[in-house]
Amino acid sequence: MSPRLRHRGLPLLLFLLLVAGCTPGGSPQAPAAPRQDSGSSQAMLGDLRTVDPCTMTDPAALREFGSAENAGTVSLDYCLLHVKLTNGSLVQLAVGELGRGPDQPGDPVVPRGPLRIVQNAPLPGHCSRQILFADDLALRVSADLLVGDPASGLCGIAEAGANTAAAALEQHRVGHREFPANSLARVDPCQVLDSAEVQQIPGLEEARGRPNPSGHQCSWGEQSADAPRVQLSNTAGDPPKVLHGAATEETIAGRRTVVSVVGGDPQLPLCSAETGNLPFGPDGQVEVAQLVVAVPGMTGIDACEYARGLAGKAWPHLPPPTP
Repeated sequence: MSPRLRHRGLPLLLFLLLVAGCTPGGSPQAPAAPRQDSGSSQAMLGDLRTVDPCTMTDPAALREFGSAENAGTVSLDYCLLHVKLTNGSLVQLAVGELGRGPDQPGDPVVPRGPLRIVQNAPLPGHCSRQILFADDLALRVSADLLVGDPASGLCGIAEAGANTAAAALEQHRVGHREFPANSLARVDPCQVLDSAEVQQIPGLEEARGRPNPSGHQCSWGEQSADAPRVQLSNTAGDPPKVLHGAATEETIAGRRTVVSVVGGDPQLPLCSAETGNLPFGPDGQVEVAQLVVAVPGMTGIDACEYARGLAGKAWPHLPPPTP
């Protein structure tokens, strides 16, 4: 499984093909423009496409829990840290992913200047906080247990991560990346893949593409594990690799592409197609266009056939992978 998919685990991945709002070749369905007050996401973050989420983290702020280090890039939208706890457990902390504010009113909300921090109820092996802006966008901070004791204080780690991110926002210390003209980060995935192509998948005949707030992802279908879904993401990380027997390296629309049944189990109806672009950072990582298709009721082989077909339509609209 690609590290870009692996870090959340399969149960969450099946449920969290994110949705947000735009229509390729038609009228956009993007979120309303944020209010330009001091607490809006745009006022505090600037250009959402270029935010460097790792500038909102600080491994030293997690010292009371154990040793923390950057876990490498797996997304343009959030920063991933690994925290090795004193009890031997390993926790991952993801900071920075933007989405719509929570729609469950029962969770406590703590005011913090122009911001609000939602203390989400913990789940087994998972705890999260959401930093709410005045325009009702939310910046997510989540702690997930990778190995070890379920009673490892995940909510304390999530709380510390949220406080660090909120401080960076309040002090205007959020940094931004510089992307070249042919970077995937400058490409709107809702314009790369036409909804008419996605609508060929059974169950998605009326689907419209919806972007996430950063503009790095476009999703079609309902946010439900038993519904067909497609997501196209412009992300970054290790170059696409063949990691198991249910993955192949192919050439699609002239681009090297790894097509993979997620998890390697052909009975799982989830497939990804990934192609690299420009180098990203100094450690051999690259920008990656990642297409994920879920077709519940079918097989991973079926999902991969759809993924190949959609990649063949999308890849020609990506910038050429040359400096």
